Amino acid sequence: MFDQWNALTVGLDIGGEKNGMLSRKTFVVKENIDVEGLVSRNGNPVWASTHSPASVHAPAVSRLLAAGARLVGRTHMDEMAFSLFGDNHHFGAPLNPAAPDRLPGGSSSGSAVAVGAGLADFALGTDTAGSCRAPASFCGVYGFRPSYGAISSNGVIPLAETLDTIGWFARDIETMIAVGDALLPSDFCGEHFASALLLTETFSALDADIADRAKGALTRALSIHEMALRDEFWTTALTHFRNLQAFEAWRAHSAWIESARPDFGPGVKARFEFASAISPQQKAEADAFRRDARKTIDELLGVTGLFVLPTAPFESPLLTANPDELDAKRQQMVRLFLLASFFGLPQISMPIPTQGAPMGLSFIGPRWSDRALLAMAQRFHQGFGAG
Repeated sequence: MFDQWNALTVGLDIGGEKNGMLSRKTFVVKENIDVEGLVSRNGNPVWASTHSPASVHAPAVSRLLAAGARLVGRTHMDEMAFSLFGDNHHFGAPLNPAAPDRLPGGSSSGSAVAVGAGLADFALGTDTAGSCRAPASFCGVYGFRPSYGAISSNGVIPLAETLDTIGWFARDIETMIAVGDALLPSDFCGEHFASALLLTETFSALDADIADRAKGALTRALSIHEMALRDEFWTTALTHFRNLQAFEAWRAHSAWIESARPDFGPGVKARFEFASAISPQQKAEADAFRRDARKTIDELLGVTGLFVLPTAPFESPLLTANPDELDAKRQQMVRLFLLASFFGLPQISMPIPTQGAPMGLSFIGPRWSDRALLAMAQRFHQGFGAG
């Protein structure tokens, strides 16, 4: 397959079952998700050279093949899935098809680019702290992070075990729903959403006209409530989230790092150095904060509410952005992404029309409302288009 976008690491042609629900659909898979007979390279050449080929497909890949989809490639990713912008120190950045002068977002960069460029109908990625949502927003495609535990993470190289999920991308909401039908369990709540909670403090980067149109589309189906989570919440949650993610990432990879001594890119190297210093006490404090804060978040959502917010707080940074600027922006992004990641909630990022580079709008639902959230996104898309 010709790939001018640097999205793919290898082309494949693995056919699925005939006459399945995803027949005639093609897909690609991020490099940290197992495909039988291939090494999951995890965005790092030393990882690739020190690990063996997978003996079986990851369950999510098997389910998609059983549903009739054809696997046509594997995709580039950020190193160790521990970044958000799509620029890999070893392999470069895939070219953002919607904004070639800007970064594609990561860590599922190649998956989002492959979909945006039309190389596949949909793509699997992983999302720990925004790694499906960031590239979806930056590349102008749909991206979904499911409820934690809704899809098996077997056959996926871990980053932070209590935060990792498999997610996916597509150019249209109908394909997003079809993939969900193949992968997701039945919902336990959220069958009929009744209220939309607009997190007003997150909308500063979104054009006022777009925000008004979004409210109009939502009003046709839901009651609208504007609210703000206190700055103290966001600041405290970010500290605990970073500590938890770092502690779990070091626990997952410290033995390999100390034995293989890989050459990490500057940002990833700094994050693993930070991770190595997080104490069990800091991990325990993060667990306690999450346990208590989850009660507040669950009470706000109930079983029929959803949060509404921009997916990312800005459009994608330019390719010329310096490391200090990117690090500051990364913290701003994680601040929004942690809401779904920390509390195990499903989130869909939907592309919205802008005058400049792409941006996304997100819905976050209660845990185990994944299918309903996808259906709500479809109704919103129809209403927004009429707005």
